Amino acid sequence: MEHAHKRNGNLAYVGVDIGGTNTVIGIFDESRALLRKRSIPTLLPHLPSKTDHPAAFYDKLTEDIVALAREAGCTDGLAAVGMGVPGRIDPFLGRAEAASNLGWYGVPFAEQMSKRLGVPVRIDNDVRIYALGELTAGAGQGYRNVLCLTVGTGIAAAIIADGRIVRGNDYYAGEIGHDSVEGHDVPCPCEKRGCVETIVSAAGIVRLARELLVSEGCHSSLRKLGRVPTAFEVYQAAADGDHAAQAIFRYVGDVLAAKLLTAVCLLSPDAVIIGGGVAEAGELLLGPVRAKIDAGYVHAKKPAILKSTLGDTAGLIGAVTYARSANMDDGGHG
Repeated sequence: MEHAHKRNGNLAYVGVDIGGTNTVIGIFDESRALLRKRSIPTLLPHLPSKTDHPAAFYDKLTEDIVALAREAGCTDGLAAVGMGVPGRIDPFLGRAEAASNLGWYGVPFAEQMSKRLGVPVRIDNDVRIYALGELTAGAGQGYRNVLCLTVGTGIAAAIIADGRIVRGNDYYAGEIGHDSVEGHDVPCPCEKRGCVETIVSAAGIVRLARELLVSEGCHSSLRKLGRVPTAFEVYQAAADGDHAAQAIFRYVGDVLAAKLLTAVCLLSPDAVIIGGGVAEAGELLLGPVRAKIDAGYVHAKKPAILKSTLGDTAGLIGAVTYARSANMDDGGHG
């Protein structure tokens, strides 16, 4: 028993999922079992200005990682740290080149965190890390070619080909959110018009519901709210059989599927995994996507269209897997 206790109290492997509002830290043991998880506010006192050195966040994150590792009984310190960071990330230099919602530009994040923690730190784009988590322990297990999307406040995608992360030129592979939808002219915060993200997102669902409720002849239980519904309320109404709310999800699913079909034809993935808050709608969203891709993909072996299974833990598992998996690519830091 003493030997087993020593093993559990050995080194901590750390996965971190950084978001614009909250950052989640996970402490894992050598067998990749999650020992502790904690969400902390993403400390960004510099906003709305830009920075290349968010020192306050470096220090706060370091403090919380060390404290949580101790709480988990990892008394021998840290072994390795992996982090998912939103935006355009250079994993080879360990830099957040452009994380606009964090106000980070040219931030040497991995280097600074490695100095503070005293161990190697590897970072990559948060959706690619999320995809790696699903591939390792979630819906993507057993597959080597996966297209993974997260649909929430916005939409982003990641590509795993032959078990390796695909990043593309300037690390922009998978950024489908700002591709245009033909015949659609709604302004997008990116300053373009008609982007996929203005439809396939929580904000897009809210906008569609608002437009529907002001149209003549619309009969929906959502009218009883007396205000614009949230995306979750649209989902609840659809799940309860509201035809208007169901039509919104069919439309969102059809738009998403139309964009995915081109990617599926190009990449021939084993599976398409959809996660994020909007994916919690399940078959209300996945059903239309599956039907359109199955009908439009001419080859006999259709890709599986799957809902992610790990939730926010996917980012943690992906981050710690990335920290420990040198064979994923030649990237990293430290």
